Amino acid sequence: MKACVVRYGAIGDMIMASSIFPGLKAQGYHVTVNCYPSSKEIIKNDPHVDAFILQEPDEIPNAELKPYWDKMAKKFDKFINLSESVEGTLLGLPFRMTGIWPKEARAFLMDKNYLEFHHVLAGVPFVPRAKFYPTREEKQWAENERRKHRGKFVVFWSLSGSATHKISPWTDDVISRLLLTTDDVVVYLAGGPECEILEAGWEHEPRVVCCSGKWDIRKSLAFAQVSDLVVGTETGVLNAVGLEEVPKVVLLSHSSPEMLTKHWKNTTSLEPSVPCYPCRLLHYNRDYCPKAPSGSSYCAESITADQIYRAVIAYHDERKAA
Repeated sequence: MKACVVRYGAIGDMIMASSIFPGLKAQGYHVTVNCYPSSKEIIKNDPHVDAFILQEPDEIPNAELKPYWDKMAKKFDKFINLSESVEGTLLGLPFRMTGIWPKEARAFLMDKNYLEFHHVLAGVPFVPRAKFYPTREEKQWAENERRKHRGKFVVFWSLSGSATHKISPWTDDVISRLLLTTDDVVVYLAGGPECEILEAGWEHEPRVVCCSGKWDIRKSLAFAQVSDLVVGTETGVLNAVGLEEVPKVVLLSHSSPEMLTKHWKNTTSLEPSVPCYPCRLLHYNRDYCPKAPSGSSYCAESITADQIYRAVIAYHDERKAA
């Protein structure tokens, strides 16, 4: 039997999709994933994926996707289309009616868990299995990098997500306080090349390691697994370690705990204290997510430096006391 899973998306999208692959294999399917080449990078070592059908973004015009999928589906015994399984369904889009609805209406329909919904769409029992699988070489590299700071408490900090509201304005404040109040914390800062500007000022601090634009995403995900704590907003990195035992501090923005972190292990979910949270909206600009005085979004600004510090130091102190 052959199954095809369609998912065009970014890091977090592919990690969430990975939760259904083991269930499909358990049902006896040969699993093919139709995705972008960049998405394949996230799941290329997943032992539950047998083959890929790759296409570039917009290679198939949106108006032609339905007939394209109809033709593709005939080649498989089971065809699972995860397009808009999150975006447009559980997160509203500003240019559709769901973006115009009152927040309470979106809550009524959309306050559902992302992973649970993926399993419903796939028709497989809900056993959350979302996971990133590093290669043996990537595991070894991550462990070697971690050993450079033997005896230290290593924090892996995901600096930014893919939208305006996924950047905390308090990162520098929290790191400064950690370095002043502890002698054993080492912070790794990571993100894409666009995050290099967020590392400004830390380049010569020996207890801060700047990795943005230097590490590819697989290195970042592999190292996150061996860190002592992972901190960040609603990013692919946090999704990738959500079901791992490594402690996590996640700064929520458009999702509620029910939607994102309900099944995550060893996680502190910090929620914004603003009326618009959780908006359950995807934001592509500032039209529906205005800038706060700090320059960030109001939801990001409202999770204070003190809240983040206390969540981080609690895991630090717990480890130290163990």
